Amino acid sequence: MSSSVYVAPLHLAELDWARSATFSRGVPEQLPAPVPLPLVVDVLAALTDAKCHGTPWFEVRDLAARLPTCPDPATCKGLDLGEVSFHAEGDAVLRAGTPVETVSFRKPSGRAVLHAACALTVVAGPVFVFDDSAARVFVVQPGTRPEDIASQWPW
Repeated sequence: MSSSVYVAPLHLAELDWARSATFSRGVPEQLPAPVPLPLVVDVLAALTDAKCHGTPWFEVRDLAARLPTCPDPATCKGLDLGEVSFHAEGDAVLRAGTPVETVSFRKPSGRAVLHAACALTVVAGPVFVFDDSAARVFVVQPGTRPEDIASQWPW
């Protein structure tokens, strides 16, 4: 597995770059129309709803909700996102209403990233997932369930 995996709204993708990846799935001919970026509070809710957990490498100034930590490492079912970062324009101080451009996961479980990517489509629309080597790009559409694409998932 790559050291880091990133998830971003598809309308932010560079199509030529995405198509040049060694492995790509679902990269469209044209980008979809831009949609509003998901807010910090919505991204946290989506990750929590997906039953994912991880170590937050971010601080949200005006929000008590946190990313859950692993409830029991001895019985973890592989939904650990590793070290989680939220990236916003200008890397501004994060607040509940800050729009999130990209979510990154350092040393995640591949299964966790799959679940997170599917959950994030609810708040971000179609997303593209890529690794730090830029060798793999995978587009996930809204309504996709993890079990629908698990056999094709490269992480």
